[in-house]
Amino acid sequence: MQVKTRPIHVDSGAISVIIVTYGLSLGSAALLSGLNLIRTLLTTLLVAINLLSLVRVHLRLVSKPKPMDYALFVVNVVPYTYLLFPTPRPWLLLSLIPLLIFVIEALRGKGRGAVANIAGTALLSSTYLPWLAMMGITPSLTIIYAAIIWVGYHVFSAIYVEGKLPFRAIKPWFSSLWWLTLTSFLAYLTMSSKLYLAMMEPTARAVIALREGKINRNGLRENMRRIGIMSLIESIIMAVMLLLLIKY
Repeated sequence: MQVKTRPIHVDSGAISVIIVTYGLSLGSAALLSGLNLIRTLLTTLLVAINLLSLVRVHLRLVSKPKPMDYALFVVNVVPYTYLLFPTPRPWLLLSLIPLLIFVIEALRGKGRGAVANIAGTALLSSTYLPWLAMMGITPSLTIIYAAIIWVGYHVFSAIYVEGKLPFRAIKPWFSSLWWLTLTSFLAYLTMSSKLYLAMMEPTARAVIALREGKINRNGLRENMRRIGIMSLIESIIMAVMLLLLIKY
């Protein structure tokens, strides 16, 4: 008699963010100064650990965590503490802030809520700079601006997705408010590097989202799958745009 086993929960959205962010880090390192083989292999190993463990226990971590879930979470986070020595870099706040928000929400029992999901997405996309540093690249101001755009873009996408869900209190236009405010702040700072060009497409989507509403509960799974696929494609386009602008 065949025993049925429950499938392991895998957050495909989180996996997508990790893979595309790793690709952006790897591409940036190659463009900036070439790849250090040993550092790149060690960083790739860490990324693989993140993929194989952290995203697979996410559901249990925010609902009914077991000691092994906490252990896996620590295994995933501890290697990044290397970046705190000898002096913490200010850009680490891009990762520390969403990490703190996510942990607080999880401890409050709201790990499946909109705030935790948005903070989790921001945390995963913020690995761009730590991975670059681990590959031996010292982030310049232009690269830090690119990282802010990258994280801000994924916060925009996460708010939009949460806003489309019929059972969430937030609205899709919340994402527009976030992105248009962020771009207003970054447009002037990135003018000389032309990184502002990468913000044009999501800015157009943010304007469109101002008039959008919730999706219907009927066909919710299919609609969310379609939104997820589109978000992945747009994330890849954003990564390519940033690489092109970093290069030229």
